[in-house]
Amino acid sequence: MNFKALLKSLMLRKFAVGLLVIQLALTLGLIVNSSILALDTIKKLEEPMGIDIDNILIVDLVATSGAYRDDDYANAITLEDMAKIEALPGVIAATPSIQLPIQSGGTNGNMHDIDNPDIELTNKYLSYVPFFFATEKIQQVFDLELIEGRLLSSSDMFKDGDEKMNIVITQSLKHDLYGEDSAIGRETNNGIIVGVVKDFNISPLKPDDKQYAVFKPYIIPNSYHYLVKVEPGQFNTIKNQISDVILSVQPERDIRRVYSMADHLEKFYQQDQGLANLFIMLCVLMVLVTIISSYANAQFHVSKQRKIIGIRRALGARKKDVLIYVLAENWLVCLMGSFFGILAIMGINIMLSNHLEIAKPEILPTIIAICVLAVIGTLATWLPAIKTSNIPPVIATKTV
Repeated sequence: MNFKALLKSLMLRKFAVGLLVIQLALTLGLIVNSSILALDTIKKLEEPMGIDIDNILIVDLVATSGAYRDDDYANAITLEDMAKIEALPGVIAATPSIQLPIQSGGTNGNMHDIDNPDIELTNKYLSYVPFFFATEKIQQVFDLELIEGRLLSSSDMFKDGDEKMNIVITQSLKHDLYGEDSAIGRETNNGIIVGVVKDFNISPLKPDDKQYAVFKPYIIPNSYHYLVKVEPGQFNTIKNQISDVILSVQPERDIRRVYSMADHLEKFYQQDQGLANLFIMLCVLMVLVTIISSYANAQFHVSKQRKIIGIRRALGARKKDVLIYVLAENWLVCLMGSFFGILAIMGINIMLSNHLEIAKPEILPTIIAICVLAVIGTLATWLPAIKTSNIPPVIATKTV
């Protein structure tokens, strides 16, 4: 196979070949980055959260009665709700909360030791620590594992007029505040630490060693969320009953949604999943266009080369030689498209990384994508190549 002859043939139609190369490069860039987005999303959804997301039920509700302007009334209704919910067979624990794990934003605040406020200047994450205002039952809902000190109890519930609040913090927060020293009894700007619990996935967008949280034993009036831990296999039963139970205590409330923590996690990554689906759809369209373009390019070029092919057949070229010649042109175009496609992969990846979290391209997915494009291009060119190789020398040479 004469490589120079192939290049010369391609240069004769450089505009059409150039467009096909650009199309192949963009297709390769989209395929690789779409696979990265899809795999990243799947990995995030399957990553252990550190809590039993399948058996934690969330109720979103809003009070519609003016009586709830009285904080004492609102808190009394909330406590009655908790008692009724926990009385249901299959419920382990329930608590109100204005904060959920696995979310952007929420109720955040700054955190530092009372004697070392400047630590926030060296650790930006200490300025945005999630606060869980809830009853002590939140520890059972999340099944928190105690590392140091003790868990919160009902006697720790903070009441208006109390001077200081007892709090529990996560292990990573304790480490960044006090290092290897004990945190028990230390006073912070948010209360006195009585316990440290094992980290769980509170803020997926933050590093694994920055999963901060502060658990505060205090009921915020009209808390937007109820969190309920149920026994395995009881989720649907409790889900079907809980709205009626809550409204039986006080009907002037709007139950917005009842769902699982697993649903909450899926919704958190809904944008990533949607973007991955969009890119996959674009990939499918680009692959279809590439197939059509490769076929059309080969068919048009072959029709213009009947004279040259006829001469080669008359001079003794075999069908196999003609077939390989046509396919070799496609493989050369694919090779050029792959070269520029690697640049497109990196460019698209950098562009996406400016707007969302995405892994860097790896060699194996890139090689697989190049092979897929090569196979697609070969199949698209196969029919024109077969037709060309079947041209009898006598018919072909009539055009000379």
